Amino acid sequence: CIPAITPITMMLPLKRTETLMFIMVFACVIASCVSSQNPRHEKFWRQHHDFPRSNVAGQDYCGAMMLRRGMARPCKDTNSFVHVPRNQLKDVCGWAGTHYRRALRISREPLSVTTCKLQETSPRGQCRYWSHTGQRQIHIGCDSNPLLRSRKSAFKAPPVVL
Repeated sequence: CIPAITPITMMLPLKRTETLMFIMVFACVIASCVSSQNPRHEKFWRQHHDFPRSNVAGQDYCGAMMLRRGMARPCKDTNSFVHVPRNQLKDVCGWAGTHYRRALRISREPLSVTTCKLQETSPRGQCRYWSHTGQRQIHIGCDSNPLLRSRKSAFKAPPVVL
């Protein structure tokens, strides 16, 4: 999204006001590029990516992570966190994955995943989760970018669907 600036543009002598105007316009273009990040992609990364795996005080990884990531009001029924570098997860949309169904891809190799399943909600609205961490293949939906979009998580058996 970074605009192309030709060397000719950079070499033109500019007056002080023109230089300031150029800087302001360039800053606005950059700001619009940054703010135009796809909210679906940002949501995917927030809800499903945790690398390296976060250290959580006590043993309630899922409860703490769901609260930190904004998925505890109301309690989300099921969610999976993948504990691999971002590029490794993106690669499932390419060479590290194979076509599964429609726009879904399945990882060729098992990845480190923690799946959180809601056990109960306390009368005060506190979410209590059962968690399972292991190596499993995952299904993900891929856009053409090839960034990801969120899919519901499967809980019972591998592979995990994100």
